[in-house]
Amino acid sequence: MNMKKKKFHLLALLAVISLLLAACGDHLVEENSNDISKENIDEDQQIVIAGTEGAGKQFIDKTIKDLFEKQGYTLQVTEITDPSEAATKLAEGSIDAYINTFMDNRKEQLTTLTSVPTEPLALYSNTFKDDDQIADGTTVIIPEEPLMQSRALMMLEDENLIGIRKGASLSEMSVETDVTDNPKNLKFEKAPIDQLSDRIKNEALIAAPLHIAVDAGLTEQEALDVEDVPGQFLDQLVVRSKDQGTNFARSLKEHFQSTEFRKLMDEHFPGYDEPEWMED
Repeated sequence: MNMKKKKFHLLALLAVISLLLAACGDHLVEENSNDISKENIDEDQQIVIAGTEGAGKQFIDKTIKDLFEKQGYTLQVTEITDPSEAATKLAEGSIDAYINTFMDNRKEQLTTLTSVPTEPLALYSNTFKDDDQIADGTTVIIPEEPLMQSRALMMLEDENLIGIRKGASLSEMSVETDVTDNPKNLKFEKAPIDQLSDRIKNEALIAAPLHIAVDAGLTEQEALDVEDVPGQFLDQLVVRSKDQGTNFARSLKEHFQSTEFRKLMDEHFPGYDEPEWMED
């Protein structure tokens, strides 16, 4: 074989090798691109939503988690003990949404998508069968958490058991500064929510979230009073303002307003107060 033919074959071989390497390179780039795209999709589909400790998490697990995950999302439910904690975590980006009373001044950062059914407080007694029977000087146990405490005091006012100072803070109402009328000379004891379940059946007068009484074997009908949750205390589905137009935010809102959600509410949480949009 002469020199020209050898040179021609060598060039042809190099050309084939170059084409093979280029094809392999394109394939690797395509595979890497697909991996990155899939990773981004998976990350976008993982939504972290917070609910109040105990009852709030159960509410999400039983009414929305399965419905939402049918859309291809993975829903991680975390628990919170303080609404301000939830607002901070949401603004910082460690959670994607939360369900709780929305009383926060970061309205430019956070947005309510919809109000949702809310668990009422209930007033129970192992001594009295009616409000009129409540004796002078009775001790009433109320939750120490600020919002719950405010709601408990407003419920007692609705029953004409106390009077509340005009202009009292809705989110931080205090027995010491805001109870101005106390005709039965009630004494107040504040207790953490997690202690109320052990006391719900053993106190002359106690205000607690309804699920605590139900879990203890009491019924809603046995309560002296069940709170009509004031509109400003209804739980809200809250997201970051910049996320309100995203697919996950729209899907969450649609699920909460769906027929399937209403059916699950009727099945698992029939005693919850419903927002106006559910009363149509």
